[in-house]
Amino acid sequence: MLGIRRRPPGNARRRVPTALATSLAAVAALLLGGAASPPAAAGTVRSAPVPVRLDPAYQHAPFEGWGTALAWFANVTGGWPDAQRNRLADALYGTGGLGLTIARYNIGGGDGTATAPYMRAGAAVPGHWNPAGPQAPEEWDPDNPDHWDQDADGNQRWWLKAARARGADTFEAFSNSPPYFMTASGLVSGAVDPLDDNLRPDQYERFAAYLAGALRRVQNSTDVTFASVSPVNEPGTAYWRAGGLQEGSHWAPESQARMITALRAALDRSGLRTPVAAMDETDPNMFRANWESYGNAVRSAIGRLNTHTYGTDGRSGARDIAKGAHTPLWMSEVDLGGTVPQSFTDMSPALDLAERITDDLTQLEPRAWVLWQAVEDYENMTPAHEDSNWGLIQTDFTPADAANEPLRTNKKYWVMAQYSRFVRPGSRVIGTDDAHTLAAVRPGGQGAVVVHANASDSARTIALDLTGFRDVSAAPVQRYTTDATRDVHREADVSTTGRRLTVTLAPRSVTTLVIPGASGVDPEQATPAAGPRLLVNDHSGLALSAAPAGAGSALVQHPANPSDTAQRWTLTRSAPDDWSSTASYRVTNARSTQDLAVADGELTLLPPGPSARQHWMLSTSGDGHHTLVNSATGTLLDVTGASTSDGAPVGTYRPNTGRNQSWTFRAAPTGG
Repeated sequence: MLGIRRRPPGNARRRVPTALATSLAAVAALLLGGAASPPAAAGTVRSAPVPVRLDPAYQHAPFEGWGTALAWFANVTGGWPDAQRNRLADALYGTGGLGLTIARYNIGGGDGTATAPYMRAGAAVPGHWNPAGPQAPEEWDPDNPDHWDQDADGNQRWWLKAARARGADTFEAFSNSPPYFMTASGLVSGAVDPLDDNLRPDQYERFAAYLAGALRRVQNSTDVTFASVSPVNEPGTAYWRAGGLQEGSHWAPESQARMITALRAALDRSGLRTPVAAMDETDPNMFRANWESYGNAVRSAIGRLNTHTYGTDGRSGARDIAKGAHTPLWMSEVDLGGTVPQSFTDMSPALDLAERITDDLTQLEPRAWVLWQAVEDYENMTPAHEDSNWGLIQTDFTPADAANEPLRTNKKYWVMAQYSRFVRPGSRVIGTDDAHTLAAVRPGGQGAVVVHANASDSARTIALDLTGFRDVSAAPVQRYTTDATRDVHREADVSTTGRRLTVTLAPRSVTTLVIPGASGVDPEQATPAAGPRLLVNDHSGLALSAAPAGAGSALVQHPANPSDTAQRWTLTRSAPDDWSSTASYRVTNARSTQDLAVADGELTLLPPGPSARQHWMLSTSGDGHHTLVNSATGTLLDVTGASTSDGAPVGTYRPNTGRNQSWTFRAAPTGG
């Protein structure tokens, strides 16, 4: 996040071969800190293995890839000597590096030529307007070709072409600020009052035309096609102020809405079908608050939902908003500086990053995961400045000799590789019941990948339960480890025993297991299990019940009673072979034999039918708790008013992350 990450310290698609050792060694030879070392001592092993169950019956949408914003580092290094900038591009986008496939291009606003430089190194991303075009900035005309700098921002454009040449296939453009002459403060860093919008009220259509025009010109010059364009960035924060060290702008919710619709109209006028992404808010809770303020016309103008995760609360709300809106969701920006001083060997920042990746993918269910700046300014990270660990590679943005400036990898780089080299585009993240484990089925469904982070000071043995797969062959399981002394080091292969795999992992390490023999789904092991269930609310502890005829509400909650047929529900997949996390279910009551449905805005029971209003999507992060998202309305099964009272009505409500929208499925034997 551009704003939070700049507080002073104290305030604080291209498939990669699985044989990685040779390619990693090639990258290590180019980057400092990348040499593989002998295996570390295992440490003390726990007395009992930690059980980890993989659930291929809960598969996220196909993963689009890993990426980084370009912005500052590309604005600097895109102009470096060819050999050096290609080393960096290989490290990020090459098959021997991280194999990233997404790049986010920053459409700069640009301060006036008379404004003395005041931003941090690289942050003054050039604007696309031509300073020699109109006689006065207010005369800038987006329809006049002479008012555009056709060659603006050559350094970032170099990076777009370099990424594409190495296999990147997904590109997004984003804006942090309008050009200075459209702002209230006259600066692209924000308004004088950070809670004020900086775009002047009469400039929305002009700014939208600027973004559409820049987008078209960059596409034409680079042969890159943008999959989306995001007009606002972290709009609800108070970090953007005139004279700050980077571009930024506050946007009130109604201003966001106006800008989103203005950009959609401008793109349409330009003949561009590029989807609008929104709203790149700082965290999922703020994202949810903004979304709730948008009307239907604004929501329909959005083709992709973006959130950052600098704050982590509310991921389930953003996830269920995206499902209910049937709109793809990205985690479009985050990085972490860590809690230790600048270090290229300490595993703490890397383990923090692993935790963030795993939690984001399992709880938020994004289709892509994108870093802020994969390359950071080394000088700014030193003890004399931030003394921190932002970025995966650090290099001086103002070097005396760019051709020979060191490219320093920290442990975050190698931990990122533990994920990005193995969970490739087209993979589907699957459910697990362990907070430290990320799992995915590989593209095409043949094979699985497991990444486990052991942040403890002791070795940990995990016992993977693979019974959810239809087939598990005895093919060798590959193992790669990063810890204090190893960098994605190929360890001895391990073997499955039946449908189980037990492996011991080093302390303070991240390990990737490639299980080529796991495929398919065993329907008998799928969750939720077949048979009648009680739906028990996680807030009240009471069970969903069909109310007697004549009661004030069709659905209420009562103390759990397995013998009461009004509380028994059967969940049936609408498509038996749909194992996606957006699969729809009919939820049928045993007493009435009717389906749970939303009609005329009310929760009710209806005779079985194909309507989306009586179909529900189940969301879970693997912890045994679920939300139920109505396929027609996007609202969630919800105990009204978060009541804990016996007999309280149950309805539906927009996603709010409350426990009154969270449910546990408890077996209800037909014999009572």
